[in-house]
Amino acid sequence: MKKVFIACLAVAALFAIVGQASAITCTSDQHPAATLLVPYFQVSYDGAGNLVSTGAGARDTIVTITNASSAPMLAHVSVYDRNSSFLLDFNIALTGFDVQAMRVSDILAGNLPSTGVTTSSGLEGVCQHETCPSNSPCADADNGFLRVYPLAPATGLDNSRAISNYPNPAFGPSFSANLIKSLRTNCDVSGNPPVHGLDFLAQGYMLIDAANYCNLSDPSDPNYWQFNAASMENNLMGEVIFTSGFGLPTYGMSTVNLEADAAFGLAAQPGGNAGTVPVRTFYARYWNNGANGGISNTATGGPTCANCGSGNPTGSPYTDLVANGFPYDVGYGDMREPLGLRWAARWFDLTDTASGLSILTSNFQVWRGPFDGASCDTNGPTVLLTFFDEDEGTITQGGCISPCSTVVDNFPLETQQTNINAFGHPTAAAGWVAMNFVNTSDGSVFDQAWVDYTFEGNIALESILVPGTQLDPSACNPLGYDDPAVSFPIQPAVPTVPAGVGL
Repeated sequence: MKKVFIACLAVAALFAIVGQASAITCTSDQHPAATLLVPYFQVSYDGAGNLVSTGAGARDTIVTITNASSAPMLAHVSVYDRNSSFLLDFNIALTGFDVQAMRVSDILAGNLPSTGVTTSSGLEGVCQHETCPSNSPCADADNGFLRVYPLAPATGLDNSRAISNYPNPAFGPSFSANLIKSLRTNCDVSGNPPVHGLDFLAQGYMLIDAANYCNLSDPSDPNYWQFNAASMENNLMGEVIFTSGFGLPTYGMSTVNLEADAAFGLAAQPGGNAGTVPVRTFYARYWNNGANGGISNTATGGPTCANCGSGNPTGSPYTDLVANGFPYDVGYGDMREPLGLRWAARWFDLTDTASGLSILTSNFQVWRGPFDGASCDTNGPTVLLTFFDEDEGTITQGGCISPCSTVVDNFPLETQQTNINAFGHPTAAAGWVAMNFVNTSDGSVFDQAWVDYTFEGNIALESILVPGTQLDPSACNPLGYDDPAVSFPIQPAVPTVPAGVGL
């Protein structure tokens, strides 16, 4: 009977997954996409910087990437700390229907996924080679990984030094130690001036882009878009799994899947929204020309990108591998759907009155952008939080009456995990919270956020991770930025029924 019950659960789960297959741009859904956001990861280290892999304090994160297509693909992974500083990037070659799993602790130690050796036969004979360098005598179109030949690539070394078949380790202990230190660094705001401290958890986030060719760049580089390092194919999906040394809590969920849609590129080109209002996309904060109302890259140390992606292969500095057709993998800008601004999450705060020990608690995992907190005196704008108990009792945090003297920085970093007890909330065992990330102080339309929350108990099967519920009408038309000219919801075209075909 038990086996029958488990089999029925498996079938039900299968139907639940199939039911989520349809995708609508500007809606958060689990559909293959062009970019995967890992909004938060954590790995535990001791005071000396050594990995803690066993015991109650051990934490690690497993990230998986899946190619939902039968065609080989390249994925470009970028690693950031919680202050939004870019730290590391690498390429992963995925064969058709391939899955690649990686522990974040392995990545930080230099043990990168090594995926890039293929064997082919052609005019050059039988050749075993690295899939990435496009100037290799073996790197011809039949290996399937390249989408464009980057004759003018994102960086000058992409054609010769960008690889996906890495040595083990890919970098030395000194670089690894600095990488881990950057991910552990916090800001002690009690210092004057603020001083840096080290947490036991290394924390950050990842961005995983479908790539047209292996490269040594990252999404903050205008050339990443100008020379089409990023692909527009919606074929990637993945998971984020949090583990502990003694099994609890262990939970996981899908990556945040950001689809590419050509409608964004058309709106961004001259004749679209360009020159009037910026196009609200996930990466537009990096490439949108400041003159068009976006954020100028000169503020973050780089030039603006006047023509981010050709949008037209004619006269472009590359040869597209798609013969006699519009390059489906080349876009204008990033064309990725953005994230919303208003979110809802449930919470539990149940304590045993006799012992004072927690029975059930909640953590909020919050990613937000754009944010540049490289210096300790920079925090993200305060988020307006409204906590409700299950009888509609309400406590609001984050606002300020006039004259405003004290502001609580509740989610000050680009990514963080914060326990419910860090907030003033109703004295109840459970409730929910509305989070408002709308920031009108700087006039930017590029603010966006993602929220996950946990239920964590001290017995088995009591620890889960749940994605937040978006309260905006759509991710492209969020509350607070509801001008249709700025961010319009994109709906799929409804196919017409051919004459003579019955319904």
